[in-house]
Amino acid sequence: MADAVDSDMIDDDRALTIEANEVIREIAYAVKFVEISTTIPATTNLVYINLTTKENQHMCVELSLQGFRVVSMEYDKINPEYISRHYETIYSLLDSRSEEYRSTFCETLSNKLLNLQRFGHIDAATSGWADDDTSDDQMDTK
Repeated sequence: MADAVDSDMIDDDRALTIEANEVIREIAYAVKFVEISTTIPATTNLVYINLTTKENQHMCVELSLQGFRVVSMEYDKINPEYISRHYETIYSLLDSRSEEYRSTFCETLSNKLLNLQRFGHIDAATSGWADDDTSDDQMDTK
């Protein structure tokens, strides 16, 4: 029984890092670059993600229990004077900051739907998305 509790505590300690890795996997097709910061250490409550949009906009994004927020327009930097709201998902953050993200997302969704219409299934390997998750929270529409 103690092993199960210890395992749960380890998973809780790494939950945000695990989520950050999933985020990277899910958005890689729609940005130029994305990785967990190796300069700013992850904690139980905070993980930092460096990303570059298709418009070449660099940013350091903080992932916390409050959500995602940009903390700097440079990799591996936290600017306490930089004011940015929290977003519930990385998709909504990117949707608000990158026109090319929106275009790529819409094009990928359109291709998936065409494949579904033509072939009766979605080929995850060629669709641009890491899996067949078609949940509504992948992009906030305006």
